[in-house]
Amino acid sequence: MVSDELDALQNRFPECETLAYADLTTGMVLVTNSSTPLERHGLNRLSADAALLLGGADETPHLGTDLPASAIVSSQDGVSLFLRAEDQPNDALLCIGRGGLDLAAFIPEAQACLKRISEDG
Repeated sequence: MVSDELDALQNRFPECETLAYADLTTGMVLVTNSSTPLERHGLNRLSADAALLLGGADETPHLGTDLPASAIVSSQDGVSLFLRAEDQPNDALLCIGRGGLDLAAFIPEAQACLKRISEDG
């Protein structure tokens, strides 16, 4: 189940405050983890950011010419990470983490989580 996968990832990395599984084609967040603090408008903004940075499978991103597998946006408050599923290019995992999030450890786990979710869908 998608929500269980997201919850398990967030439990391993509590510095990741928000995890969301989204469809880049529709720009919709499909599932979030149970402790996501963002309300619907925040999730919609996160999904719009993902579409801007990653683009959809049928379109190029607004910032570049190729479809990237990931994008990271850093700010003084933390980091936003957007991952595209390898086999389902319209599936994405959206993450917001605090400054202490260990990206080197988190990214491979997040990619594996997205792969499992995407293959089940």
